[in-house]
Amino acid sequence: MSVLAIGSGILPRLGEKLREAGLSGRVFLVSDDHVFPLWGDAALNGLRAGGFTVVSYQLPAGELTKSLAATYRLYDWLVEHRAERVDTIVALGGGVVGDVAGFVAATFLRGMPFVQVPTTVLAQVDSSIGGKVGVNHPKGKNLIGAFYPARLIVSDTDALRTLPRRDVAAGWAEAVKCGLILDAELFEVLDVNAAGLCDLTSSLVPAVVERCAQHKVRVVDEDEREADLRRILNYGHTIGQALEAALDYQVLLHGEAVSIGMAGAAAIAVRVGLLDPASAERQNAVLAHFGLPVRFPRDAPPPSVDTILERMARDKKSRESKLHWILLDRIGHARIASGISLDLVSEVVEGLL
Repeated sequence: MSVLAIGSGILPRLGEKLREAGLSGRVFLVSDDHVFPLWGDAALNGLRAGGFTVVSYQLPAGELTKSLAATYRLYDWLVEHRAERVDTIVALGGGVVGDVAGFVAATFLRGMPFVQVPTTVLAQVDSSIGGKVGVNHPKGKNLIGAFYPARLIVSDTDALRTLPRRDVAAGWAEAVKCGLILDAELFEVLDVNAAGLCDLTSSLVPAVVERCAQHKVRVVDEDEREADLRRILNYGHTIGQALEAALDYQVLLHGEAVSIGMAGAAAIAVRVGLLDPASAERQNAVLAHFGLPVRFPRDAPPPSVDTILERMARDKKSRESKLHWILLDRIGHARIASGISLDLVSEVVEGLL
């Protein structure tokens, strides 16, 4: 189980938090060339104040870094510095850095201690929690990876202030997802406070981040390897991740693709009689309040329906070659469904495009 430390202005205490988690040895800090210039010094100073010796590495920023080529560069760096099992890998950045550094931590020397220091909304509310680490394959997102939970997750919400507004909004998509599948009260809070959360002026930012994080910790504790309950966290991801892969991880941010995927999943739920149309409309309205898309943008050429369906067929969450869907039956509750006809899915995807 990961230890959570969430709040405003806690990055200077990073070394203290590692000590409290029982970590020692050297620290191998992995970041990217966008985040490190902003928060690298604060992280380095916080680690050194805790008595740690630190070396750092910067990956190129962006989804294309989630590759085996990037992991090999990190392996070479660790070998060069003679990293040992008692040392700790710390990931400073968003989901890409956390996924790549975590996969390296899981596999180098058959496992090194791993700490997440997420600096994006998406990573703080979702991707840094639960131990899913890995890289993309040209045929699909996150197809190569492991379950390797971080020993410690330190989320300083002050770091969110340097994000572009589009990235902030895309990150809140995962918080909206959390409310839709697990917490109707959280969904209401997000609806009422969308403007303040998007511009990060709301005093509720740390509380919302922590509430989402605690929900995910609870689900993962019950089902670490996604055998049953944890699968509901993939709401919106079946279409969303297929859309990302079909676009070669360009055009849309992850949260934007998931937002479109949630609109598609709600449309399917309505068509099969699980969800009332008013709830689907409410979901899409709240996503729109965050500036998130519920249809493919008109200013970019869309992929074909067939391409998206082909990507969905490769989904790592399929069972016995059958695609399972996460669908709402009401706001705040989701279920796993199968047997959704391909014709229905094709119609819904076409409508999204």
